[in-house]
Amino acid sequence: RPDGDAMGSSLALYNYLKSKKKTVSVITPSDYPDFLHWLPANKTVVNYEAAPKNADKLIAKADLIFCLDYNSLNRIDRMGEPMKKSKAPKILIDHHLFPDDVFAHSFSYPSASSTSELIFQFIQSMGDEKLLSKKIAECIYCGIMTDTNSFRYESMKSETHRIVAALMEAGAENYKIHEK
Repeated sequence: RPDGDAMGSSLALYNYLKSKKKTVSVITPSDYPDFLHWLPANKTVVNYEAAPKNADKLIAKADLIFCLDYNSLNRIDRMGEPMKKSKAPKILIDHHLFPDDVFAHSFSYPSASSTSELIFQFIQSMGDEKLLSKKIAECIYCGIMTDTNSFRYESMKSETHRIVAALMEAGAENYKIHEK
């Protein structure tokens, strides 16, 4: 069951890639809490448990697969097998310890507050901060907020607060996201 960081990072990356005119799908291994269904582009998410044949087709035809907020294909249950079979390069972006070595590229930073923070840094490293829309900012903010227990954990560094400020400047309305 994906959490706020998994969904926030996935939908932030989805909205970012769509802004770059890419064809994108988000597939989750299972459903996730209803309180996250407000996230921008939520209606496009494919739930593997609910639609395995559709998800298998999307995985099989993918040119590139981003694996966000999990460090092992075992963590995505039944979806792991078609992912193993896929010939598409898999890019891991995650903050959990000890990632598997099945990924073509691994961006694993356990010191990060969340995978959502890493997605912000990914967008920034691509030189695309100008593409940081309200939709992307809301997704990233939600992911950071939920994975830090509303900014209370030790993983909250000064850099993370600067990212949160940039998200608010891009249109994320902190009080509304907390209410949702």
